[in-house]
Amino acid sequence: MPPTDPRPTDPDLRDVEPGGFVETSVRPTSTFGADVDTGSYRLARASLDEGVLPSPDTVRVEEWVNAFDNGFPTPSRQDLELRSDQAVSPSGETRLVRIGLQARDIDKDDWPPVALTMVVDTSGSMDSRERLGLVKASLAVLVHNLRPSDTISIVTYETDALPLLEPTPVSRTDTILDAIDRLRAGGSTNLEAGLLLGYDRAREAYRKDATNVVLLASDGVANVGVTDGGALASAIRDNGRRGIHLVTVGYGMGSYNDHLMEQLADRGDGFYAYVDTFEEARRLFVDDLRTTLTPVAKDTKIQVEFDPETVAAYRLVGYENRALDDDDFDDPTVDAGEVGAGHRVTALYEIRTTPRAEEGTGLGTARVRWRSADDGEQHEDAITLRLGRRQDAESALGVAAAVVDVARIVRSGQSTLPPELVRRVEALEGEEAPGATELASLVEAVRSLD
Repeated sequence: MPPTDPRPTDPDLRDVEPGGFVETSVRPTSTFGADVDTGSYRLARASLDEGVLPSPDTVRVEEWVNAFDNGFPTPSRQDLELRSDQAVSPSGETRLVRIGLQARDIDKDDWPPVALTMVVDTSGSMDSRERLGLVKASLAVLVHNLRPSDTISIVTYETDALPLLEPTPVSRTDTILDAIDRLRAGGSTNLEAGLLLGYDRAREAYRKDATNVVLLASDGVANVGVTDGGALASAIRDNGRRGIHLVTVGYGMGSYNDHLMEQLADRGDGFYAYVDTFEEARRLFVDDLRTTLTPVAKDTKIQVEFDPETVAAYRLVGYENRALDDDDFDDPTVDAGEVGAGHRVTALYEIRTTPRAEEGTGLGTARVRWRSADDGEQHEDAITLRLGRRQDAESALGVAAAVVDVARIVRSGQSTLPPELVRRVEALEGEEAPGATELASLVEAVRSLD
């Protein structure tokens, strides 16, 4: 068996173990918060590139799927729109129903200004080129890709939290880069103090016409003050409701705490990413800059209600730590996921149909509800799900199905991929399906450990 990454985890933040099928006659409705995080996948790729399987409890299947293009078109009517397609599962015994949620893009001329507060971990655990060195390079890239009228402030934390830079317009690039260059590592890790001071500074720098962001750059290792996301939830949530959203960006390997970084973003209705190379920093802060910084929908919830007449049982792939009570879907006070401009969310259901189900019959209804980042109003979109013809999963759906299978095998601590799965991936790459090249690279990295 290949080596497994022995990263420590906080037991209070571990993922819920994946469940089995749910009988539709008992519970026809499935409800969860949208999740656009991709940190789990990027962290896994970094581990695989080092010849090590990722720790099983850092493998969140939905984040692996969401790291790939779902192939659905951008919305034409509103912030978010639902799409769906389906196919026979690889076993041939069930159906795969894919629910795709795509967010609208924002034209460059319509980009809102940004008021960014960087909260940088400068504790001793960050003292390496792959951690603080990469953070400094990443932030410099970010500065060069913001507009002159955007503002940046910087807070650092180790044993204590300190303000490093007052809100400064990006037009003063040299001043900001000089502050970034002065970042040095040492001391303990008081994440609580850093986040609280960061939010204080973000409130002082708040601009009503802007996207107000706290960006936490850290390895997630906290050993002073409050050290888990749950205890920080109230402060994070309160600031989120004041219009300050949280982006957590993870750096480092070894003692890196994936769960804390992911859960902080979840509790802040924000976005979690992982950076291990300068190329990944460029992707996050150049190619996907507005997706990273600009939310278009808040408290985004998805609910699928299956028809017991045609669907005997179902299971949702992933989203274990995003599950909501069914009543939460209609409750505007319940926090849920934040979706940025151009973001995509993919959810896969595996269903067992009843003898009454035939091609064209209804399977149920999928709905999404969100609060607009522009006006704060509630909006909703819905689609009817119908049983399609029997066909194998192809194109983007085929890629998603294969990603799920690879993630489940890796999560089990294995690197041996069935020949049938490898052949499916080769076929997808041959037809140039969206994301197939990256999928083939993932498969090669996993198989290299076998």
